[in-house]
Amino acid sequence: MGFRITIPQGERKDELSNIHLRAMESNELLHAQFPKAQSIEFLHGWLGRNTLEHMQDADKGVLVALAEDDEETMVSFIKWLVHPKATEEETHEEWPECCRQEYLDSYGDLTQRVRDEVMGAESYYRLFNECLGTMESNESSADVTFLCTDPAWSGQGAATVLLRQVQSMARADGMPIVLESTMPAVSFYQKLGFEVRQGLDMMLPRRGSDEATELYEERCMVWRP
Repeated sequence: MGFRITIPQGERKDELSNIHLRAMESNELLHAQFPKAQSIEFLHGWLGRNTLEHMQDADKGVLVALAEDDEETMVSFIKWLVHPKATEEETHEEWPECCRQEYLDSYGDLTQRVRDEVMGAESYYRLFNECLGTMESNESSADVTFLCTDPAWSGQGAATVLLRQVQSMARADGMPIVLESTMPAVSFYQKLGFEVRQGLDMMLPRRGSDEATELYEERCMVWRP
C-alpha cells in the first residue's frame, strides 16, 4: 500500500482529531485524563486547535499520510514541535474541570523525570506519542507531539512512513529520538530501530471509577542515528 505524505489543509483539522480519538479509544490513560463525554468533546476541539497551531507556527509542523489511490482518505498523521533551549521549566497547562488535571499533571511529571534519567543533558528529538501531558525540556529538542493511525488502516505502513520522515530529520541534525510507547506499540518501534531504555508506570482508575486501582505501563524508548 502506498501513501502520499503532505501538509494537511486547515479545513481538515477535525479529521485529524477524529483519527486521534479513534486510535486512542482503547487507551486507559486517555480515558483517565478525559473521563466524560464533555471532556472528550473538549479534547476533540483542543486537538483541532493544536493542528492549526502546528500548521501556522514556524517552530511546529504536521504531516498526513493520504491513501495513494484515494487522496481524499486521510490515513495517519504526525505532529512535531521544535523549540530552543529553555531557560525555565514550563508550567502545567490548565485544563477545564471536566478533565482530570491530576492525571494530566502526573503523566507529564513522570515522563519528564524518566527522560531526564535516560538522556541527561543530551539534546534529542522527542516523540510524545500517545497521551497528553506537559511538554517540558531543558535542552534544544524537537518534539513529535502525536503519531496516530486510523484503526481501519492499522498495519498497512502509514505510521512507518511518517516516523521515517522524522528519523531523517533527526539523522540530519545528528540527534536521537526519545518516545514513550504504550505496551502494544513497543514491537512496532523496535522494528524501526528503537530500544527500550526504561519503564514507566502509574496507577489509574477503571473507566467509570474515581479510585486508582489499575496499573498502567509504558516504555521509554530511544533511537539513535
